[in-house]
Amino acid sequence: KNLGSDKRPVPFRPSEAMAVGLRASSNALRQLTMRTIRPAISTPVFRLATKCCQGTQDFKGASFWNVRSFHVGKESLEDESKDNTTLVHFRESKTPHPLLAKPHQQGNAELSISLNHIWSEEEIQERLDNLYQHRPKSLTDKIMHRIMWSLYRSFNWVTGFKPVNTPVRAVEWRLIVLESFAGVPGFMAAMFRHFRCLRTLQRDHGWIHTLLEEAENERMHLLICMKMFKAGFVTRCLVMGAQVLMTPFLAAIYVVNPGAVHRFVGYLEETACLTYANIIHQVQTKGTPLNEAWAHLRAPGIAKAYWKLSEDAMWIDALKCMFADESNHRDVNHTFATMNSDDPNPFVSKHRKDAAVAWRLDSQGLSADVGCHKTLEVKKKE
Repeated sequence: KNLGSDKRPVPFRPSEAMAVGLRASSNALRQLTMRTIRPAISTPVFRLATKCCQGTQDFKGASFWNVRSFHVGKESLEDESKDNTTLVHFRESKTPHPLLAKPHQQGNAELSISLNHIWSEEEIQERLDNLYQHRPKSLTDKIMHRIMWSLYRSFNWVTGFKPVNTPVRAVEWRLIVLESFAGVPGFMAAMFRHFRCLRTLQRDHGWIHTLLEEAENERMHLLICMKMFKAGFVTRCLVMGAQVLMTPFLAAIYVVNPGAVHRFVGYLEETACLTYANIIHQVQTKGTPLNEAWAHLRAPGIAKAYWKLSEDAMWIDALKCMFADESNHRDVNHTFATMNSDDPNPFVSKHRKDAAVAWRLDSQGLSADVGCHKTLEVKKKE
């Protein structure tokens, strides 16, 4: 109402506490913004824009956001050049990564693989002397046992596998088909348990890691076999047919009764143990086709790295390790078949122990000795 009054509005002057709060908020906002835009700083477009604007006073953003002083890696901090504007990505820096994720830390690509149980001569021989076979008790066990052994006999007839004087070609494509199919159930079971945990918002109790380790182990067996012999057209058709037919069958059963699938896999691993034990026996028996073809073969490099074998390891050494792995899968799946889905995994501590043993051998430059007589003969000659 006092339009003619000479009083003017008093300008707003923030207090000292308010000014401190504003500065703190400004710094927090600046740090939050830097976390958002820093990933974009390393892009070629931003780098080109920074170089184009160097020397101009109009581009104050680069100095404000510390673009020119932004470096990643220890060597960037020790760089003698003060005006170095090169942005070094963390994967390109020489700073060691704790997970060996950088290219210069990986070395041979075949060696960048997961850790597995390192078998000894005593362990392998004990398992060869005791080819355990589970006796079906429940109705589910009997059904899974009959299905598995029907498939086993049919597989023997298709591949031409026989316990005495087995043709080499029959063993080659048998191992490829066997390992390609044996890697399916573990991954499928881990997938179902993973989705179940997400759906029910509950823990898995350690099963997923063991199942994935089994699938990874079977896949490594397949890769090792592929280093020794090639798959023909018929073998590839059998691999695809087994995967297409058996995967939906096992998935449907796992939804209803997970224990039945683990029992089925246990019986599958029993047949795999019988197959590998017979192959090992024939390779070590003079006069057999397998002895003439495989007794003098060296183990591939990927097998030496996976089981920490010595440099003079033979192909029979790798076969023994594959047999021991299959016997372990047999015991694990027969154990899972007797457990409830929410029971804790009893093999977690075993995985940790296996990783520690493998790391110790690798760090000390040692190798495992699986006691192959052919290998020992080679060592004596040298």
